[in-house]
Amino acid sequence: MSYEIKYDTTNPLAESNALMDCRKWLGNRQYHKVIDILKSDNGRTPRSLVVFGLSMQGIQGYPAEVMINKYWSPQMLLDL
Repeated sequence: MSYEIKYDTTNPLAESNALMDCRKWLGNRQYHKVIDILKSDNGRTPRSLVVFGLSMQGIQGYPAEVMINKYWSPQMLLDL
């Protein structure tokens, strides 16, 4: 999904467009499940594994980064 869509990151609406594309891709129910998982993780999972998990859902590139930055707790940015 994400590598097929080009986002103009200078546009202030790029992040909301990326999140809307994720929601359309996953559907509302699955999207909220993914959001709940990201929120409940509290930064315990290394960022690289979060990126991998999102890619398994078909979300990669800029939309994955937006979801991580918005919903995943960045208190542990170190890969342990």
